[in-house]
Amino acid sequence: MTAAVVVTPVPAHVPDHVLVMALHGALDYTNADRLREELTAAVGEGHRELLLDLSPLDFCDSTGIRILLSVRRLLQERDGGVTLAGLNSRLARIFRTTGLIHAFTVEPDLAEAVGALNSRPGSE
Repeated sequence: MTAAVVVTPVPAHVPDHVLVMALHGALDYTNADRLREELTAAVGEGHRELLLDLSPLDFCDSTGIRILLSVRRLLQERDGGVTLAGLNSRLARIFRTTGLIHAFTVEPDLAEAVGALNSRPGSE
């Protein structure tokens, strides 16, 4: 059995309005609501961008994807969004097949995601 999803902060040189977190383990219906609560609390009022490193994520079901969309909606209300980095091949295929690849900014890895966020206008 795969471990439940664990959220950890990731130190990164990004603008103050960006929060960088990594998801480890398995994101599924058994822990999706807890993840939504954790991410919502973590972004608080001070962040409008969330960078999620998914490279340590072993599994994500449709409930987990729904949570990612929910957090995306919250941040879009703040004129922000969610960047996903390091999608494994299975998750990338699901995102491409369903069209969700266009709902998020997707970068191949954390380093490229940080670089992209830092190169955006107003990222000082």
